[in-house]
Amino acid sequence: MKAKIENIDQLRAEIRTLKIKCAEDEIYFNQGFLKFKKIIEAPTKFFNSILNLFGLADEDENNKHSDWVTSLGRIALPFLLNTTLLRGRGFITKAIVSLLSQRTVNAKNFNKDVLTSWVDTLTNWINNSTKKSKKKIDYGIPPDSETY
Repeated sequence: MKAKIENIDQLRAEIRTLKIKCAEDEIYFNQGFLKFKKIIEAPTKFFNSILNLFGLADEDENNKHSDWVTSLGRIALPFLLNTTLLRGRGFITKAIVSLLSQRTVNAKNFNKDVLTSWVDTLTNWINNSTKKSKKKIDYGIPPDSETY
């Protein structure tokens, strides 16, 4: 039971304590609401990530121009790193590198257009290197001469 308020100072003190209690209760309920909201949104985020993998869901701002190549790169790059460069490393090292490599593969730096430009550059380099190696050897005797 609360004591009776007998003067204005006690009233003002009681008002301040009630305002503080109200603010604490509001913070407590907001935190509970945010926890509940995260629990409810978790399955939705999971299904959206699966749908985004196949390009079936609405895209967010970070993946505005992502396509199947970007999704495949997010899966293939960690797998490739784990089977080649990180062979024999610890679980924590592989997990950290996998998370970092998944974050680096985004729609801006790895999509169909970038992949085709890489393939074009590689084929041009291969064609140029094979043309240099297939140079005709000139012995100095023209084919129309009498000695031919």
